[in-house]
Amino acid sequence: MFSACASEKQTEQQIFNLTDAIETVAEGGVSVDEVLGIKHKFAKKFDRWCVDIMGVPPDYMVNDSILSLFLTRFVELNKPVLVFVKKHYARYLDLNYDIENCLSKLKSEFPDAGEFEIFVYFSQFSMTNTFTDTAAGKHILGYSAELFMDDTCSFYGQIEGMPAWMKRYSRTEQIPSYLAITYLNGRYLDKHPRKTMLDEMVYQGKLWYSLIQLASEIAPERLLGYTPDEWKFLKKEESNIWNFYLQKKVLFSTDFNRGYKRYFIQGERTTGAGLPEDCPPRIGNYSGLKIVSAYAEKTGKTLKQIWEETSAGNILKESGYNPIR
Repeated sequence: MFSACASEKQTEQQIFNLTDAIETVAEGGVSVDEVLGIKHKFAKKFDRWCVDIMGVPPDYMVNDSILSLFLTRFVELNKPVLVFVKKHYARYLDLNYDIENCLSKLKSEFPDAGEFEIFVYFSQFSMTNTFTDTAAGKHILGYSAELFMDDTCSFYGQIEGMPAWMKRYSRTEQIPSYLAITYLNGRYLDKHPRKTMLDEMVYQGKLWYSLIQLASEIAPERLLGYTPDEWKFLKKEESNIWNFYLQKKVLFSTDFNRGYKRYFIQGERTTGAGLPEDCPPRIGNYSGLKIVSAYAEKTGKTLKQIWEETSAGNILKESGYNPIR
């Protein structure tokens, strides 16, 4: 029921791989007894996968015969992709170790974070984000394995409705830090006011700054989903981008949809009057990253202290950030 790290490195992190568990018992169909075993082992994680991700009607969850048929059919329908996924992850023997290493860094920065369980599943390319939940006092961090198979995955070009920009965030090496960020987002999202563009900018900047701190072995541009040329553009145009915000008077705008949404949405580029056609996406996130980086450098605060300062105005002021000089 557990996925094991196949390298010589050892991991104590609990990692539950539901897809592997289903496949293990699926030869000839998933029996009722096997359903009971999976339900017992995965508990709330199995319930969430069935109802929230796979759309199983809640009334069916108490009928083990129906779940037996559902799981059997699930494997039959998805067998080719499941085989492809397994082959892909066979090349990443240290992934579980990397996850534990990243979460260890997180715990060193946030000693009160508690314990984690990692939940690996298959969503038929529908669950594009990592998610967090809690059970038995532990934080469940889940991700859909087929959506992190690198930007060269042949399946991605065959899926109707899957946007091309998703490949920016589909690298297997991104999984550990994305899981850690999912925890931070769940912990702090409701504690941060996000009424203005500056609020949103600083909040996203904290997420990106945390990503870089927790995965310092990965180049920032790869981690954040940019090409080397896009990263060079952002660094070169940093002052012009900031000046653009000031000219448009959007920093303190409260109109998310019409005022500043375009600077934060995922996509292939940031569009709008006054911006170059090849402007990379999420320039608001990038500007937030620069503010938070300057704040961290100037104040010397720890990652936890940075997250506990919830005033974007204070962070901007104390950072001394002003690229137009």
